[in-house]
Amino acid sequence: MPRPALSASRSIDIIDFLAAFPGQAFTLSEIARAAKINVASCHAVLSALTARGYLARGANQRTYTLGPALVAIGHSALTSLPLVARAKKAAEELFRELGVPVLLSALVDKEIVGIVSIPDASGRDPGLRVGERLPLVAPVGVPFLAWSPEETIEAWIDRHASPRNERLADEWRHTLAQTRRRGFQVTLRAPDGPEIAALMAEMATGRRVLEYKDEVTKLIHSLDGHLAQPETIAPDELYDIVLIASPLFDRNGEAAFNLCLGGFAEKISGATILAHADRLMRICLQVMREDRTG
Repeated sequence: MPRPALSASRSIDIIDFLAAFPGQAFTLSEIARAAKINVASCHAVLSALTARGYLARGANQRTYTLGPALVAIGHSALTSLPLVARAKKAAEELFRELGVPVLLSALVDKEIVGIVSIPDASGRDPGLRVGERLPLVAPVGVPFLAWSPEETIEAWIDRHASPRNERLADEWRHTLAQTRRRGFQVTLRAPDGPEIAALMAEMATGRRVLEYKDEVTKLIHSLDGHLAQPETIAPDELYDIVLIASPLFDRNGEAAFNLCLGGFAEKISGATILAHADRLMRICLQVMREDRTG
């Protein structure tokens, strides 16, 4: 793979950073620090991006936000990616029906990117905001990996912090097999462990914003790695779950996108989990069918 031009990489890093914090404005020095670019080079890139409308200057002329040109690009992207446009409508339909937070995410290289994030009436989000990125490191990203070839799965496991733990690796493989068999992933909330989504939200609004990407990676590696799914889902039992997720396969047969129900405020019954999962899988099948025949 050819090495990307440095100026292009810097531009992408800046846009990715600002996209993770919509509504927030940052100064030149803050952006340079977050993107790990020296101030002089960062200023040149910011000037070029602003001149083309990809960024906008704040009222005080000292800060930057995403610009109007990216709105047009986003609309063009939906036209170019009908599967995403259909999945966006499906996410909105799921939210109207079920009233729980819904997330549409995409797999981009070795990262998971929030594409559509719909919070519930109380403001609880489904675990990832639009523009936020998570590294595709075990145990994160199970619905994207469950149908992958063995070498891809092993690479995903190997990206977790060393030393390699075979017991955990076997647990992750079992989780992938469960997800593949069921057609959906259900993740139980760790009884005493922190939630990735909650910690990410805290970092996104706190002092660690500028080290956000590094902090998220450290966070994933610092967790104990357990990703429990119930072996059986009994209709009459209550479960404290983090999410229910199912993949969307593109025309190449790759699990390129993922629809997820998350942000559950309280325990729900196994019957509700199964009903939500059934609706989730049916709407994913509908989206994929329409994409192939549309």
